[in-house]
Amino acid sequence: MEIRLLNYRVGHLVADYLDASPCAVTPELLAELLPEGADAATEERVYAALLSGFFGLDGEASAEDRFIEEQYLRPGLRRMNPAVYRENPYYRNIRIEEQCIGQWELTHQSYQPCELFLRDDLILTDDLRQIPAIGYFPEAFSFPSVLQEGREWMSIKPSEIESSQAAVDAAFGRVVTFGLGLGYFAYLAARKPEVSEVTVVERDPAVIALFEGQILPQFECRRKVRVVQADAFDFLDRDMEGLRPDFVFMDIWHDIGDGLDPYVRAKGYEARFPATRFRYWIERSLRCALIDVLEHRFE
Repeated sequence: MEIRLLNYRVGHLVADYLDASPCAVTPELLAELLPEGADAATEERVYAALLSGFFGLDGEASAEDRFIEEQYLRPGLRRMNPAVYRENPYYRNIRIEEQCIGQWELTHQSYQPCELFLRDDLILTDDLRQIPAIGYFPEAFSFPSVLQEGREWMSIKPSEIESSQAAVDAAFGRVVTFGLGLGYFAYLAARKPEVSEVTVVERDPAVIALFEGQILPQFECRRKVRVVQADAFDFLDRDMEGLRPDFVFMDIWHDIGDGLDPYVRAKGYEARFPATRFRYWIERSLRCALIDVLEHRFE
């Protein structure tokens, strides 16, 4: 119960900061407190201390606040290297031209220098701490995005890259992915020699038009990729049996707020297709949220 309450508190602290003032730690403020020649590890410690202050934590006066600083903020925070992401094959090979189709907009967004952001799925420790994986870039970093009526729906940013990597690594044979976005998973999966085909199931025709008009023609392995317009669960009910894929990646939610119900529903299909390996985007976060819901019901 103590860890559960700490998880709630830290989650709210991070969410409130990201919502209200993700750029509160500035390069100038960080530079004032850094010793000359400081390495990345030292910079992370100073950034975490500043973040702790903006969170309203007082590690000297409160043992709980000190525990949050030492066991949540420091382990979860990373100074990110923009060169690593710019070398990602999708970034190197796919060019995004800004355009609008219906309610969808293909555009670019940016992180400012030292802006805090979520960099990956939750980190779950052996003692059940749910540590937010957070990070910042030392310089501005631009990334392609799809907006739906002005709201971000899909972006190829570090959190998407990192939280999809396990599925990319595991994909093999005949692959089905639910949710198209900008085609990041489809692109990385199709590049793998052990993947023979990638079927992308997407229900919105405007998203498909954006993808097939601008992005798919840039895929080196585009002949491996087939896009099907369908609802995910309609496809699971009617078309999966004939396709019999080896691997499925489910990515049809924006976050845990709208993902819990479809995640639970999708898990039910695993018994129906025992020969298919299923993976789910941000599954650690979804599982933690599900555990919290179940615990609350039985309290």
